[in-house]
Amino acid sequence: MTVRWPADPSHIAQAAAQLRAGAVIAFPTDTLYAVAARATDPAAVARLYEVKQRPSAQPMVWLVLDKTQVERFAVVSAAAAELMARFWPGPLTLVLPARIPSDVPTIAVRAPDHDVALALLRTLGEPIASSSANRAGAPPPVDADQVIAGLGDRIDLVLDGGPCRIGQPSTILDLAGAVPRILRQGAIPDFELIRG
Repeated sequence: MTVRWPADPSHIAQAAAQLRAGAVIAFPTDTLYAVAARATDPAAVARLYEVKQRPSAQPMVWLVLDKTQVERFAVVSAAAAELMARFWPGPLTLVLPARIPSDVPTIAVRAPDHDVALALLRTLGEPIASSSANRAGAPPPVDADQVIAGLGDRIDLVLDGGPCRIGQPSTILDLAGAVPRILRQGAIPDFELIRG
């Protein structure tokens, strides 16, 4: 049975230790509950795909603390830096060119505006690969009860931080090409991001 912990400092620290050990866990963000693994742990990320029943060609979003953490893994242009300054932490995911060497050309990154998610990222000290805490095609969860109902024993633990504030996905903006493109319309409308 999936363990359910209150999202207090001691349990957040234990959850970070679980991530370091290869666990797949769920926790609240500002948008939706996330299911996640250490982004730099290939075996844990592979298990995350299994939990989600998600095609391996569909990339996960890396949750990060800030721009500095992104710069180790992706190229941050002036336009990306300006959007991070305006909208992070918050419901904006940016697709950026990956730094070489990398087996993928781009990385999607987001800094969530949620105390639990940020505390977990701070404690872990590295990015977390994530997606909404539901099986592919199922409704995304906004509280811990919905996570457990949808993923059951497929994950190791859930940090219960109460209901999510926004309750809809982040907007995904692709900055890896010559022209910015909205890949998913979410909590931030496109007219706030792409100025004509």
